Amino acid sequence: MNGKISVIIPTIEEESVFDIIKELRSQFGSKLELIIVDKSSLKYHERLKATKAMVLRQKDSGVENAIMQGLRAASGDLIASIDGDATHEIDGIARAVKIVESGEADFVLGNRFGKLEKGAMSPHLVIGNKAISKVYSQMYGTNVHDVLTGLFVMTREAFESIRNVKPYRAGIAFFAIELAKRGYKVTEVPIHYYPRASGESKLAKSKLFYGAQVTSHIIRLARDYNPLLIFGGLGAILLICGLGLSAYVVYTFVTTGQFTLIGRSLIAFMLITVGILSIIAGFILDLLLEIAKKLE
Repeated sequence: MNGKISVIIPTIEEESVFDIIKELRSQFGSKLELIIVDKSSLKYHERLKATKAMVLRQKDSGVENAIMQGLRAASGDLIASIDGDATHEIDGIARAVKIVESGEADFVLGNRFGKLEKGAMSPHLVIGNKAISKVYSQMYGTNVHDVLTGLFVMTREAFESIRNVKPYRAGIAFFAIELAKRGYKVTEVPIHYYPRASGESKLAKSKLFYGAQVTSHIIRLARDYNPLLIFGGLGAILLICGLGLSAYVVYTFVTTGQFTLIGRSLIAFMLITVGILSIIAGFILDLLLEIAKKLE
């Protein structure tokens, strides 16, 4: 590794974080700047300070806010983050660093599904995470399979582009979304993902509600980033449905000789009209977005 790396660890009463600190120091030595953003009891906080790492009190709720707070305090040429529950393979950081330093990407995520250990993630979370990652990849033109992972590495330049962006409730996907919007290259590296040694995840009480929040942010921001994809896609679906229904109306009229499906004819007309208007709106908004980018 060429320069200094800052590693952010958000934590709430995670006993495993002390082993992670030792492993990171063993791996990166004097090139490591370790920043822990903590939201725990005073007793646990004092234990963290005894490790001689930079320990910050988390100001705002949410893991994305904790990480952003740590990133803003970081001084490394490269910046990384890893969960404090010992579920993510620490060696994934070093492999991600190599990808970033090679110039292949500006932001590298640790793909937990590359080497998912038995019992590390429940089946419904696997399905949900993969679905959200698929939506993200489709919206932003990437090939990412795990956008909600707790491990990433990014360049200093990439971070500076989002330093002043206020995080929203989307976990690590917040960083992946904002960097993809700005044209930075996003990729991933497979990592081992292990079962938690103790305790339960403190990310969100309702994983379903949390997943819905993340997905809504991905789609809403993609609407602003790539309106042709959203409005054009919706328009194409409506247009296909309208044409299909029209074909059925025409077929019925030809075979029976009677025009009785007036209601369905009106619905087909409305679907086709709205579909065409949606596609046109997508083209117009996309053009305006390109003009705005050039003016900036």
